Amino acid sequence: MEVRVVPPEVAAVCKTTPFADLCSATAGKQAGHYTTMDAVAVLNMQVDAFAKRTSAAKEHVTQMSAEASPAAKKALELCDSLYSDVEDNLGAARRALGFKDATTVRAMMSMAAQDMQNCDEEFRKVGEKNPMDRFDQSLLQISENCRALSNMI
Repeated sequence: MEVRVVPPEVAAVCKTTPFADLCSATAGKQAGHYTTMDAVAVLNMQVDAFAKRTSAAKEHVTQMSAEASPAAKKALELCDSLYSDVEDNLGAARRALGFKDATTVRAMMSMAAQDMQNCDEEFRKVGEKNPMDRFDQSLLQISENCRALSNMI
């Protein structure tokens, strides 16, 4: 197993986020792609990690739908649609980052977080365990980190 060393500049920026370990783990993987290590670079790394995790969540929805009850299948369909919304929000956040538009980044992250909560709520409504909970929780944490980082740009 490969051990990744998180550059101290990344760790220093991530330390200011609510989920610093998650920030360091996800940002550290991409640190070599950036020449400057500041809040904008780390935020870009977090948005990339968010996109990868969202894509993985969409794949998991497809897998879980095959064996789901009718009520859970309907909830999973909504979650899949919400993850597509998240992908759109991440695209807008990326564009906003190009202009260092922290307000738009925060708004996009808030909408993404709301989508995760709506996915969870749909399973509560039908009284079933959410098979997407692990994804939703990590995505919520990444969105919190992104909001914190956006306050630094």
